[in-house]
Amino acid sequence: MSLDNDKKEKLYQIGEVSRMGGISQRTLRHYNKLKLLEPDFVDDNNYRYYSLQTMLKLPVIRYLRMLGFSLKEIAPMLRSKNLSQVMRSFEKRLDKYDQEACKLAEQREALDDWNRLVSEASFVLSVKPVSIGVKYKSSADLICMPYRFTGNYAEAVVSLDFAAFVEKCDNAITGPVIIRFGSLDQARKASCDAAPCDVHLLQRAMRPIAPENTYQVKGGMYLAAYHIGPFNKFCETCDRMDAFAKRAGYHLEDGCYMRFVTDYWTTYDSNLFVSEILVPIKTDEE
Repeated sequence: MSLDNDKKEKLYQIGEVSRMGGISQRTLRHYNKLKLLEPDFVDDNNYRYYSLQTMLKLPVIRYLRMLGFSLKEIAPMLRSKNLSQVMRSFEKRLDKYDQEACKLAEQREALDDWNRLVSEASFVLSVKPVSIGVKYKSSADLICMPYRFTGNYAEAVVSLDFAAFVEKCDNAITGPVIIRFGSLDQARKASCDAAPCDVHLLQRAMRPIAPENTYQVKGGMYLAAYHIGPFNKFCETCDRMDAFAKRAGYHLEDGCYMRFVTDYWTTYDSNLFVSEILVPIKTDEE
């Protein structure tokens, strides 16, 4: 098929389109196969010719690709004669971006929290505090899973069961892993004697928690001490805390929280392990 010279002069060969549009000829042929950018005329020698109007689709395609649309999504949009179809495509993409934004926000929050823990551990390791203190802790709702503790801190802190539990709850976690023992004495026996006991694995959730999977840590004053080094020596810190409480005349409530600052999630060098033991103190009102 031939085309008169006047009409042909208004068309551009594929090589010219490639140069003017900053796109390879191979890509232009691929666009043709997808019916995304078809030539206006193909002569008997299989030369492709494009009009300027057709070429003007290139910036649109490039922009839509920048927005994240695939070529297969773009093709029907450019051919659409219904604005509702275009709106549906945009809304579908916006929903996807919302999901990705939520996921990215969770990832950033978790990494930021982890970085804070490593920073906290770095300061603790540099100071090596041995004193027992008292601090105020705000109440917090944490995701909770009952757990049978057998003395293996690695299995408890990096728990496969807990990871599966959180996934089943369609949630995401951040911050330190916390093991709640029934009392300071139970925590000491679990560490010294490897005495099996029922505990709770706790961690902060980034999504709403179902009531049956929620544990509320009560706000109030807590006896607090950092523990540095291997976890199987927790009993030494527990003994010091117990002795301090008796000297100070503090009456301890039920519950003992082991808050793992740096652990097997961050390093396998036990000399860099940092944890904090927190025990609620009874107040005069109680």
